[in-house]
Amino acid sequence: MTRPLARSLACALLLASPAYAQLVPDGFAVQTVLPGIDTPVALQLMPDGRVLFAELNSAAVRVFREGEPVQATPVIVIPNVTVGGERGLLGIALDPGFPARPYLYVHYTTTPNRIHISRFTLTGDLAGAGEADLVADPSSRYDLIDDIADLQPNHNGGTVRFARDGLLYVSLGEDASACLAQDTTALHGVILRLQVNTLPAGPGRAFRAQVTPFDNPFVSRPDSNARLVAALGLRNPFRVQPDDVRGWLVIGDVGESTREELDVMALHLPTARPAQPELGADFGWPYREGTQPGPNPNACGPVKPNLAEPVFDYDRTQQNGAAIVAGGAYWPPSGGAYDFPNEYAGDLFASDYYSGTLYRLVPSGSGFVPGPDVPGQPAPGQWGTGFLAVSDWALGRDGAWWFVRQSNNFAPSSGSIGRIICTTTPPPQPPTPPLTLGIVSSPVVGGATFILAGVASPSALTIHDLTGRLVRRIPEEDFVARPDGTLQAAWDGRDADGRAVRPGMYVARLQSAGREVTRRVPFLR
Repeated sequence: MTRPLARSLACALLLASPAYAQLVPDGFAVQTVLPGIDTPVALQLMPDGRVLFAELNSAAVRVFREGEPVQATPVIVIPNVTVGGERGLLGIALDPGFPARPYLYVHYTTTPNRIHISRFTLTGDLAGAGEADLVADPSSRYDLIDDIADLQPNHNGGTVRFARDGLLYVSLGEDASACLAQDTTALHGVILRLQVNTLPAGPGRAFRAQVTPFDNPFVSRPDSNARLVAALGLRNPFRVQPDDVRGWLVIGDVGESTREELDVMALHLPTARPAQPELGADFGWPYREGTQPGPNPNACGPVKPNLAEPVFDYDRTQQNGAAIVAGGAYWPPSGGAYDFPNEYAGDLFASDYYSGTLYRLVPSGSGFVPGPDVPGQPAPGQWGTGFLAVSDWALGRDGAWWFVRQSNNFAPSSGSIGRIICTTTPPPQPPTPPLTLGIVSSPVVGGATFILAGVASPSALTIHDLTGRLVRRIPEEDFVARPDGTLQAAWDGRDADGRAVRPGMYVARLQSAGREVTRRVPFLR
């Protein structure tokens, strides 16, 4: 980012009320889920409903469940972390195979000045049963990369995220040296693409070939660093988010003097007629800043051809500081308690760390533009306001947009985790149990006993011969409840007139609230 994450401007930007009211359109609300935490910077929603979050300066990873206090013991405190400016514990990710693969991946800076991408092994409460603490022993550290130079206190990137291809994507800034963004061997101003699912368990250190996917775009390069690179030409891609529906990576790249930009990259190798930038894309820094020429476009040699265009950029000169934070794509999980309306599906979201503006972006041509203004929107083109100091976003299984806010006016322990919910989402309906029709024994002799499940009113059980003629109707009021919650119905082997039916094959038909199931009944005397 352009200024230290933990302390930005304390003047014109932050003239809102001490609470920095967060405004969103009608039908939505902002909830604070966890207040009073110390400079949180990144979060990871766990599959069992718990929330992991990282603290920038304490280098602690903590965990809590909504409505419960934070686990008193940190999951881990990363040793030897350098803090100050944009240094510290910057990003976390949970292995997509969790809990079978109980690994936590972290992005952090150390002394001597290096950027580390490391893995720690989680133990304890992996299932979320609450019987023990969830912890990671620092001695379990496995370094994926531990030798990226960090000569300046800013422009370190900060994201580790898994995409739908199962690979780990890592964002790295250009360490305040613009031309490094065009050097694939320096591991600055790039997105890395790492394979981690074949690494051995336990502590250790990977060599480059162990974490290099065979289909990376520069895998044929002689330099082992270049083989890790998925994209280049980025200034400070602090937050990147996977779009697992479209197979994209959504990249927020912080500008220098004129433009803030949002990029997308399709996570496959180049095709003949790409609709979006693809693996290996060069997003143009420092030749270009957003859609404008960069401040020193010729400082790194002639402008390269085929630079990737952003899908959205905005003017940063009209505000006192700017830093885009990618939220990612909104895809309602379906059935979440707070699902946004269907018209939001596939929209991109991004916020600005310093102005607090939250953008909702809709597709337009080959890019995205601010969505149509909706009732209650706080300002034209601004879907939300007041989201200052927000440093990470995540889409919850509840359908809400979760976010991390580092502080309230830089007061100690004033950080929080919140979420944006849709207040008009219908409550989720319990799943309808399947309609089943069982028979106690087959063939039946003299009469049949049926077991019915998933039955709703109105219902009826009818017996038919093989021509489809109705033989007997057993009404709903004759069904008998069983202790296990199912129903029982009996047929005495007679027709509607009380006459004993002949031996042969019959069909039982259960109809219930518009659903139907049948069962053949071999009948003997």
